[in-house]
Amino acid sequence: MSLQGTKWWTLSLMSLKRKLRELACPATTSMCPPLEKVKGNGRSSLKINLSTKRAPSLFEIVESAHDSTSPATACSVKVPKEKKLKYIKCFPHQIREHIVNIVDAKANGHCGYRSIAGLLGMGEDEWGMVRQDLVHELHTFHDEYVQLYGSIDRVAELVYSLSCFDSFAPYDRWMTLPDMGHLIASRYNIVLVHLSIRQCLTYLPLRSVSPAPLHHKLIALGFVEDCHFVQVFLDSTSPIPPIACNWRNYRYQCARGWEIPYVPRIEAFRSSLGTNSNVAIQEIIDLDET
Repeated sequence: MSLQGTKWWTLSLMSLKRKLRELACPATTSMCPPLEKVKGNGRSSLKINLSTKRAPSLFEIVESAHDSTSPATACSVKVPKEKKLKYIKCFPHQIREHIVNIVDAKANGHCGYRSIAGLLGMGEDEWGMVRQDLVHELHTFHDEYVQLYGSIDRVAELVYSLSCFDSFAPYDRWMTLPDMGHLIASRYNIVLVHLSIRQCLTYLPLRSVSPAPLHHKLIALGFVEDCHFVQVFLDSTSPIPPIACNWRNYRYQCARGWEIPYVPRIEAFRSSLGTNSNVAIQEIIDLDET
């Protein structure tokens, strides 16, 4: 037998021995199991991506995540043109964007006093206490209010209007502004903003020394539909109306500091109204001209 034949015979014999050994001891096989279990029946669940599109870069992945929250989302969100608050259109349009909330009051003739009680944190049901407090204010500083309102008879009319504690108040017992503005601001030592489509004014305490501006309490009372009062909540940057003229005429000298923190906000209100506004910013108005 030739040398080449001898080598072939030797290799064949070795291969036969290896096969016999694997049959006798399967653990010695050189074959490896498949990486995934292959199902015998049905369509293979293995999905092969045949797309020719290249894989995105890391920069593209980051940009995609950023874009997914900007143009598409922004376009899908509808921004309302005006706040959907009840009575919002009963106020000058220049102030509407600064109105955070409007809280209605029960319409039983006491709505003005109910709103003041609510704004002061007393609760609307304490409207009777507000009436009593304002009667006390008129009695205590009777002579000064006679000067402010012009006559003893006018002060007596205000006392009569305030002295109603029935569950329903007739028309002549309703709150009237600007009459009650000075009383409320002075009795409770607060800044009272009066807002309506016809008239807007700010009332300050007549006799007290102003505390630091941080400790001022400002509340806003809205007059709507020519017959109803509501609580109005303004944001901290809101312009506010000019101060009622009688405050300057009849305030104590010690009270002059109340005005200082509000000068920029008052000027902003004047500027926003312009020269052609129909909103009155004085205490006496002619309804035939509005």
